Amino acid sequence: MAKSKLRRLKIGNDSFLWTVNASYLIRTDMAADYPVHVKFTAFLEGYKTTALHIHFHTSATVAGNWLTSGIGEINLHLPSFARLLILGGMEQGWQAQRQTFCIEDGLPILKRAGYGINDEWNPESR
Repeated sequence: MAKSKLRRLKIGNDSFLWTVNASYLIRTDMAADYPVHVKFTAFLEGYKTTALHIHFHTSATVAGNWLTSGIGEINLHLPSFARLLILGGMEQGWQAQRQTFCIEDGLPILKRAGYGINDEWNPESR
């Protein structure tokens, strides 16, 4: 039996399940960094069909992806960042028991929380 990648996080009286997945895309320019799509998914326990999806389109060097590898101050695999993203989704209108909610660019949530996000980390801003 395969091990579940879902992690549990308690916020107030609610229990959420969450995961982070990174997909490394094919480089079109061999001199450029690797394009990466990171997807954070969370849902209220018992409400898997009304999940929160937050996307990050960024890049990675051979050292890794700065959002998930722990090479900087941000690591989306840590529960503190899961809490930040879940609360950020709720602030933007996600109702965990009622609707699926998708945020196409999660970097503003991190910026509002005071993390230094450089626009050059986001290949779509180039």
